[in-house]
This record gives sequence, structure tokens and C-alpha cells, in this order.
Amino acid sequence: MSRLHFAVASTFSPRFLAILAEADRMARAFGASLSVLHAGDRTDEKVALFQRAFGDLGRQDVKIFWCGHGDTAGALVASASSERFDLFIAGTIARPNDPRNFTGTIVRELFTRTPCDLLLIPEPVERPPTGLSACLLLEARSPRWRAAKRTLQTLQPDKILILAADSPLARARCPLAEEADTADVLEEIRLELGGIAPEVDLRCIQSNTGFLICDIVQDMAPDFLLVESSWKEGLRVLPHYLDWLELVIPSRLFLFGKPARTQSEEGTLVLP
Repeated sequence: MSRLHFAVASTFSPRFLAILAEADRMARAFGASLSVLHAGDRTDEKVALFQRAFGDLGRQDVKIFWCGHGDTAGALVASASSERFDLFIAGTIARPNDPRNFTGTIVRELFTRTPCDLLLIPEPVERPPTGLSACLLLEARSPRWRAAKRTLQTLQPDKILILAADSPLARARCPLAEEADTADVLEEIRLELGGIAPEVDLRCIQSNTGFLICDIVQDMAPDFLLVESSWKEGLRVLPHYLDWLELVIPSRLFLFGKPARTQSEEGTLVLP
């Protein structure tokens, strides 16, 4: 089996070392190789900065992709497409005076167009956090959750919160699903994920919009938020109740789901 290949988008911002440290931890956790994508031209000074940073992390095998041509988001997406990374890692805009982590233009482009799993980090830290918590978002009547299981097993959080959205639109899409059937499926998920974390909390949220889920996630402030997405006409698509995630990212956000591969690309290793 081929080794996983992760990539991290890096600039020389005040969070330069923190985002590299986050990417290094994720790559080590999954046993993946790690590359850097820098939206700028190559200079000897930049090379020295990257080498020093990764040397401090005990990593010497990092390849740097210089994406200095065209718009930043387009260059990063093009590199991710050509290299077929398994996971793309990027930081989001930091606004110290605003508790909400709004996305910028570049992050929204990566959100919709990066053709691999995506990890967006609003507040990267150099030291590994302790007492991890993770939140899995899914739809109660057609839950998609197995893609997140391996990541949860690797992260080994102390607590997993499962938020299952149950809206009138979800009921309309599954008219034959009984309340008892839905409850049984959700309980199966809770029990299976219960072997990963000491504490697993399942909540079924009945709401016409995703704002209630957004409020709960922001109040709980989990370390990781896991969501499975789908693709339509080359763009990543989220369920309607998660549209707000394109604008506000409350915590580290794992987006799973890749566009369909062509026949020549079948067999490409995916995460998880």
C-alpha cells in the first residue's frame, strides 16, 4: 500500500511555525510524508527558513512546492490536483478581536475546490493540545460517518460529540424511514465510536436550519470538527444544514470526500 502524502500551505506569517507544527503532528499520527506549498517564488532565504523550521521539528524530508504564478488559491489548488495529495492542511484568517473565525477568499476557494481531504485550522498551536475533543456532524436519516472513523481512531480524543441533524428536508428525502430505524442507526454509531473515546455524547438536533448546530458547536468548542462532503460539477458540496461552515470555521475542520477519479486514477490511496 502506498504511503499517505499530506501537504500544508505555508506563508511567513506570525503563525508560520504553528501551522507547520500542526501539519507535522498530523503527518506523524497518520504515518504520512509531508510537503509544503508556498504561494510565492523560491528564494534562498525562504529555503533556509523552511529548513530551520523543519529541522527543529526533527524532519528533514520535506519537499517544497513553489506556487508563485497566478492567483494564490488557483496555484495551491493546481498543485493539490497535480500531486494528488491525500490531505491538504491550511490555516484560516486570524482576527484577534473577533471570537468568530470567518473565512477569507483564499480559504473559501480551497474549501470548494481542493480535490482531496481538507483540514482547515483557525488557531494553530505549536505545542500539542491535551484532552482532545472531537465533534462529528452528520444527518440523522442518512448518516455518513464511516469515513471519519479512522481519523477519530488516530486522534484518540477523550470525548466525541455526535450531532445528528434531523430536519423536515431530511425526512422528505427518506419518507420510508421510521423514527425507530433512525434511532437504531444512531445508537449503532454511538456504540461503535464508543470504543474509541471514553466519553461519547449523541444529540439529535431537530431544526429547519443549521444555525442551532452552529451555536452548539461554538459553545462546545471541540478541538476537531469532522464532516463528510460530496462533489458536484467539480466543487465540494456540503449538506444544506452545514452551509455556514463555508463562512465560519469554529475549530479545526476535517472535510472528507473526494471528487470521483477517472479510470486511470483508480486505486489512488485516500484518507481515511
